[in-house]
Amino acid sequence: MGYLNVASVRLCTEAEGPGKRFALWVQGCKHRCPGCCNPEMQEMKTNIIVDSVDVIGLIKNAKEQFDIEGVSFIGGEPMLQSSGLSEIAKWCQSVGLSVLVFTGYLYEDLISSGDIDVKRLLNNIDILVDGPFIQDEYDDVRDWVGSKNQKVLLLSDRYEPGIEFTHNQRTMEVLVSDDSIFVNGWPF
Repeated sequence: MGYLNVASVRLCTEAEGPGKRFALWVQGCKHRCPGCCNPEMQEMKTNIIVDSVDVIGLIKNAKEQFDIEGVSFIGGEPMLQSSGLSEIAKWCQSVGLSVLVFTGYLYEDLISSGDIDVKRLLNNIDILVDGPFIQDEYDDVRDWVGSKNQKVLLLSDRYEPGIEFTHNQRTMEVLVSDDSIFVNGWPF
């Protein structure tokens, strides 16, 4: 198994894809989209190094504790860590969990890149939200999509077309712990 450079984890969220999901934010992104909701995750730096086996353990716990239906990989830029994420995605698919990935790359560019790890990851994704975030094209209609230019691509038949229009509103969640507050989703 491989290692991941992780920025954050949420054991259960309903703001990062359809249904209850385990969400993993990776550290590092080369796109540097102005207005990104996670600017602190853009820097290409070492954050929290985690073995993908340990992430699978967290997902197992989330499945048992929260009855999640899937996982979401967010960033940062997940495709920069496609080796470790592809192993996790393959495991998720094997136990019936769906996989959603947000990427600033275009699907066509990923397919033509020739990167074997990216191909492995794409082979185990149900929903891919692709394209850079464009602040002037903010999308306030589709669930969990940042800007109007981004496409929601169904790479399996697990979900029906239009799944991103289920609620027609933006969702925000707040997690408060003893020493921090974590907000995910897009409130406005």
